[in-house]
Amino acid sequence: MKTWNEFKPQNEEATIHSLAKYMNQYVRQEWERTVQDHHEELLDTFDKIGEPAYGRYLMLLLQPLFNELADAGFVMKPGFIVPNSLEQWGPPEERERCMWCVVKKADGSPLGTLVLRVFHSHVKFDIPLAPDIFALEVTDKEAIIEAVSHAAIRLNHQYGGVLHQDRSGGQVKRWEYSAETGLSDYLKSGREELEITILDHALSRWGRQGWELTSVVPYEGRLIAFFKRPYQD
Repeated sequence: MKTWNEFKPQNEEATIHSLAKYMNQYVRQEWERTVQDHHEELLDTFDKIGEPAYGRYLMLLLQPLFNELADAGFVMKPGFIVPNSLEQWGPPEERERCMWCVVKKADGSPLGTLVLRVFHSHVKFDIPLAPDIFALEVTDKEAIIEAVSHAAIRLNHQYGGVLHQDRSGGQVKRWEYSAETGLSDYLKSGREELEITILDHALSRWGRQGWELTSVVPYEGRLIAFFKRPYQD
């Protein structure tokens, strides 16, 4: 894997986008290895204190990268922290949290904002998908939240449709239910041809886990989607 000095554009000033691209290639190589190397520790942490186990995972995954970039002159404190985050998308087994970090140059001037998308389970310790990092040029908190709330920006235009997985079968007498509060965000693409594809992606994530959409209700300017699936012991 290339270091930042090997990866950065030659004779060009680094941008927030080139930095996000570099961090992504690191994360894609290391995310599963980090889970495997610290699996027992992370399981034990989740059993004892729950979701802070994912904070421990992110520290193990990203600290070497933060150290390298700090040596290169980037200021990324306090890093990706829960107060600078939103979590309102996806089923319990594949919940998505977006955490942001404003990056500054060595002289203190802002470079932009990095957004880390972390997929995790509320049911057990599990990282079902690779974390993903994308760049924003805005650094104001309200502007960051507005950008993250647009699915087309958050998904980084990398999804072109998802196959459904059918998990039905057998006679069912019991059900469990869950809700998605961020469904309307998937209709903010600003590009009509993308909206259906992005909405398909959002609903397919629930479908892959066996959830069935039962109703959609508007509430205070948002759409609340309700799902059910057969209860499994």
